[in-house]
Amino acid sequence: MNTAKVYLLLFLLLPFSITLHAQSPSEDATEFSLYGFGRTTLSWDDQDLGRSDLFIPANIKVDATKNPNFFMGAKQTRLGLDIKHKLGTETLFIKVEGDFHNDATDATGLFRMRHAYANYKFAMIGMNWSNFFDEEVNPITVDFEGPNSSTLSRTPQVRFSTYKSKNVLSISLENPMEAITLGGGIKALSERFPDVIGAYRINGSFGFIKAAALFREIRYESDEARSLFGYGATVMTSVKVGEKDKIKFQGVIGTGVAKYIQGASGLNYDAIYNGTNELEALQMTGLNFTYQHYWKTHVFSSLTAGVLSIEENDNLTPTDYQSSYYGSVNLFWDAVKNLTFGVEALVGERINVDDSSGMAFRFQMNATYKFNKIF
Repeated sequence: MNTAKVYLLLFLLLPFSITLHAQSPSEDATEFSLYGFGRTTLSWDDQDLGRSDLFIPANIKVDATKNPNFFMGAKQTRLGLDIKHKLGTETLFIKVEGDFHNDATDATGLFRMRHAYANYKFAMIGMNWSNFFDEEVNPITVDFEGPNSSTLSRTPQVRFSTYKSKNVLSISLENPMEAITLGGGIKALSERFPDVIGAYRINGSFGFIKAAALFREIRYESDEARSLFGYGATVMTSVKVGEKDKIKFQGVIGTGVAKYIQGASGLNYDAIYNGTNELEALQMTGLNFTYQHYWKTHVFSSLTAGVLSIEENDNLTPTDYQSSYYGSVNLFWDAVKNLTFGVEALVGERINVDDSSGMAFRFQMNATYKFNKIF
């Protein structure tokens, strides 16, 4: 192509490029926020808990020889990006966040996704906190796990919520995953439907109260493809006390919902083999309570207690998990802007079906430096 043709082509495209530039969003239409923190945690256990920075009472060994151990790591370090994009008078919000906590027992860790979702008006799609949980009820702890009866979980989902209302009614379709104890040639099958969760949150100057209920399918194959159904409910609240203190509480009960309960996620207690061609769903009940108190403006503590139990079932063996208790007390100090030190003591107990039990104690501390850059 000769020079004259090149200039002619540029001349013809110039009005089009000007039109596109004029219609493109202004620089202020999109806001980016890069945030996160660096964190190092030091832990000492009075027995071997697998060098995991998740304190899970269900994993405590019963009648085992005490074998104290110390470990440290920085895999809780987090990095995230928030994007706010103006679309007329509305805002499209996008969050992508990850940390290095892919394996609780690996000191190095690999980067993993925590959140990846988009929210516009009343609709949200992507990986986010389950609708069966609320982030504001989660206690502030050095422990990365939290109380054993918490429903803390993140799932891929589609959620619809009331928009610009004081109180929020929401319904979500969430990714189904089973956690069942198999036997007798029974094998798990993929679910045909998403887990369905409905929730209603009341907000006020006192704090908030949220109630949620879920319904899900659990599929398996024995002599033929079969299904049983899981269902559960939870109530959670965070209430302000005085100027800055808070009381947090959660109660949960459900059948076939172990997947959603923090301290039961590794027990495979959604359902259990009963010696026939059918599985039985198991009911779990849990409570946890936290009191958060500010001693001074930059010094505060949390006292947390939790209990989680499974209904009695003849198909559980004597050494199977029956119930557990969780307790923690801590002290946090905001030393300077963005830099916080925390120290915590935890105790947990596991009780088996035959009433044998084991206890464990952990002492841990961490240092966290936060950052947030908006551009």
